[in-house]
Amino acid sequence: MNTYAALLSVFIGGGLGSVARYVMSIGLKQWPIFGARGHWATFVVNLFASAALVWILKNYEGRPGHLLILATGFCGGWSTFSTFSVEAAGLLQSGRTAEAVLYVVASVAITAVVLVMMLLAQR
Repeated sequence: MNTYAALLSVFIGGGLGSVARYVMSIGLKQWPIFGARGHWATFVVNLFASAALVWILKNYEGRPGHLLILATGFCGGWSTFSTFSVEAAGLLQSGRTAEAVLYVVASVAITAVVLVMMLLAQR
C-alpha cells in the first residue's frame, strides 16, 4: 500500500470513528444512569473502542490495509484520550476529586484489560 492510500485509509477510518464516538456519546448521555455525569459516557465509548480494537487486531492480522482503516483510523477516532483528559481535569476543577480519581483509575484499568485480552488472543 502506498503512502497516499495509507493516509486516505486512516483519514476515512478516523472520520468514521469520530462520528461514531460523537453519536454514541450523545446517545449515552441521554440515559438516566449518566445524568449530569457525561464523562462516564466517554468511559463506555472508550471501553467499546478498546474491545473492538482487540477484535480487529486478532481478526485482521497480516492485512495492513484493513488494520490502517479499522484499527488506526476507526478505533483511533472512536476512542479519545483528549476528551478523557479534559473531563478528568473538569472533575478536579469542580471539586469532585474522588470521582475524578475513580474515573481515571477505571479508564486506565481498561488499558490493562485490553493488554490482557491481546495477550490471550495471541494464543
